[in-house]
Amino acid sequence: MLDLIYKIWYYGYMNKSPNHRTLVIIVFIAYAFAVCYITLFSREVAMASIELDPIASYRRAANTSSAYLATIEIRNVILNVIMFVPFGIFLPLFSSRLKLLDVIMLSVLASLAIETAQLITKRGVFAIEDIIHNTLGAALGLAFYHIFAKIFKKS
Repeated sequence: MLDLIYKIWYYGYMNKSPNHRTLVIIVFIAYAFAVCYITLFSREVAMASIELDPIASYRRAANTSSAYLATIEIRNVILNVIMFVPFGIFLPLFSSRLKLLDVIMLSVLASLAIETAQLITKRGVFAIEDIIHNTLGAALGLAFYHIFAKIFKKS
């Protein structure tokens, strides 16, 4: 991975000082590798399954008698949201023309790709709620981007 980052940095700018866009690309590539590692490569191969209930984690959390298991379900929801916040921040850095609907569509596609890869490789559950939570995270990331952009433009 470091070799790829170096090649983008060096060959893209041949001894010129790196600009903002190069740095964004490098950090985005590192983020994408981290997401792939977390969602696919850090998991053991198991049975493939599909979860189509959009609130399955909430149901499991509400129906368990164990506070520990309920906490794990809610933690997983929060982590799925947080995992895609950077995605929503990065997209407008690549193109300022992207609107909320564009970010939502791209995050749905990226999340769908992850869920499909988990199903095919049997390294996770294809879950509709994960797509929803990831998309929510990307939308929050876009909101954070716009908030920070306004704050830093004023100062």
